[in-house]
Amino acid sequence: MTSQVITLVKIPISEIEEWIRTKHDLPPLLMDFRIEEKSLILSFREEEISEKIEGKLTVVNSRRKRSYRKRNRMKTRGWEMVARITNSKGQKCTVYRPFVEALQDPGLPIEEQKKIVERILKANRNRPSEESILYFLGNTLEYLQKQREQSQEKVA
Repeated sequence: MTSQVITLVKIPISEIEEWIRTKHDLPPLLMDFRIEEKSLILSFREEEISEKIEGKLTVVNSRRKRSYRKRNRMKTRGWEMVARITNSKGQKCTVYRPFVEALQDPGLPIEEQKKIVERILKANRNRPSEESILYFLGNTLEYLQKQREQSQEKVA
């Protein structure tokens, strides 16, 4: 007869949640957690849903079909973060130093700005789409505009 050693590891969800929060900027409330295949799924939400709305919500089939669309992730390793902002579309974005330094001059034409952003992304071994270029350009320009407004308010 052979013996078998089984090791059991029990980690509270609160510790996993805390560990994930230290790595990512997440909404404040942990709404749900579950295990799906070989993955732990944590669902976060921004704020409490009011009781009126909550009563109207119905649970649709809990098994959703997963789309396997490849996400366009840009490599940003080695770039210094300047700021985390919420852009005009409500997205939480990170603004990186290479873009801020390259786009400081407000007199650059938009096409030149696009070429600069594309060149920076390609230098970090990315293959940026037009949407990605516009995303980084737009976020950086919004950040620079806010910085200019704040510096003018301090002078006045």
